[in-house]
Amino acid sequence: MGRWNVSVSADSSIFAGQLHYDAFPTDAAESSCCSVFWFVNRLSARTGFQRRGLRRSRASKIWVPRPKFGYQIKSGNRISHGEKTVVVLSSVKPDLSVRLQILGMSICWMFGIALVAAAVAFSVSGSYGTRLIGGAVLAVGSVTCGLARCASPRLRLRIAALLMSTSAMLLGGEVLLRSVTHFPVNTASNRIPHTELGYVLDPDLSDVDANGFRNPSIPERVDIVAIGDSHTQGFNVAADESWPAVLSRQLNRSVYNVGVGGYGPLHYEILVMRALKMQPRQIVVALYAGNDLGDVVRGIVPRDTVAEIDNHFRYGIKYHTALGSAASHLCGQSQAAQPPGFAIAHSLNPTFVADRRLRYRLKELDLTDPDINAAFDQTLKIFENIQQRCSARGVDLLVMLLPTRESVYSIAVQREWPAQFSLIVEQETLVRTRFQHAMHERHIRFLDVLPEMVAAVESVTHIYADYDNGHPLSAGYEAYATAAARVLTQVNVVQR
Repeated sequence: MGRWNVSVSADSSIFAGQLHYDAFPTDAAESSCCSVFWFVNRLSARTGFQRRGLRRSRASKIWVPRPKFGYQIKSGNRISHGEKTVVVLSSVKPDLSVRLQILGMSICWMFGIALVAAAVAFSVSGSYGTRLIGGAVLAVGSVTCGLARCASPRLRLRIAALLMSTSAMLLGGEVLLRSVTHFPVNTASNRIPHTELGYVLDPDLSDVDANGFRNPSIPERVDIVAIGDSHTQGFNVAADESWPAVLSRQLNRSVYNVGVGGYGPLHYEILVMRALKMQPRQIVVALYAGNDLGDVVRGIVPRDTVAEIDNHFRYGIKYHTALGSAASHLCGQSQAAQPPGFAIAHSLNPTFVADRRLRYRLKELDLTDPDINAAFDQTLKIFENIQQRCSARGVDLLVMLLPTRESVYSIAVQREWPAQFSLIVEQETLVRTRFQHAMHERHIRFLDVLPEMVAAVESVTHIYADYDNGHPLSAGYEAYATAAARVLTQVNVVQR
């Protein structure tokens, strides 16, 4: 029997450990190199060489020195004994793939921690559904952190590539949506406090001027000033699709939009005084039948969007990113997100009415309620005062009554309506009739837009959304503008 010297060693400055072992194989071991490897492997495992910086070779199943992090085996010396060969490691070289592994691990850790932090921030002060979404994101972030710690280098690189490609796709989608669509659409625009009006729109918004209204700039003089609430501001559409902007193009005249969501007749009186300073030829006040009387009851209430935000992180995603705004818009249109209510079938303009909207309308239009009835009388006095001030300045006043979606569909669609729906239509009809008589007695030019909206629903698509939303879409706002332009062209001060 010959004495075998199986030596696996290298420079300790490069390798994390060394192994020197003299093996005295039996005759059976001399017949196979595998027996020697097995023998050395078993003994070295028992002596705990792995804890001394050794690793087990997958190819030879033997314990060999483990290279320090960032290096790999380059070559080795061979010792032959007949047909048996043992490799002795001799040198190493830097491993570029390990640097990629470090990069992959770092990316996994970075994205995992970011997802966990985003999930926590998203879930604060949220509803049950919001917390479910946050929990799902938290689980993904936790798994990513776990894989960054325990996954194989190849898997970490794949996960890092997936995370980076997903981020690139989201960034590209954000840029694309901002370039070719109107998103982000601020359907709940930022409001800042105002001493007189309670609040105005935040001038930091891209389509809001320094006065806090939805205009590209503040002109010194204008031909027409449009005053109203969210229907005049232009919920659901871009600034250039609001009815004042469309009216400006139809008449080829300058129109200044001072409509803000939540405003009512109390605001309109103040806005008329400010509008007269711009020396307009015409002032159009859009009175919305759906809630303007209720706005009088509520009065001028200071509002501050920043102070009212319960979660700035969620608000920023929803209203200041195109992807978040689009996702919120799609979720609002989905069948799963629809609240209890009923659908209205129509060949061109199907829509959906929520039960909660009907309950809200019943309170806002109930003239048997002393507060609503008093608000009606107060509104008439406000318009008397507005008419007097406009007449004193030689400015023509037009009061435009905007109908609710419920009244429009009650005429456009013949069907049996729920009791609450029919009651709302009756209440609004009474309010409209009383307004018409009162404006006629006071010699105030008055326009009821209901016939134009009914005709538009029966002939044009995209007048109203197919989900629960009382505001028109772009074609509906164009119908508003067309109705106003038809009346304004009859006035001598406005020429086409």
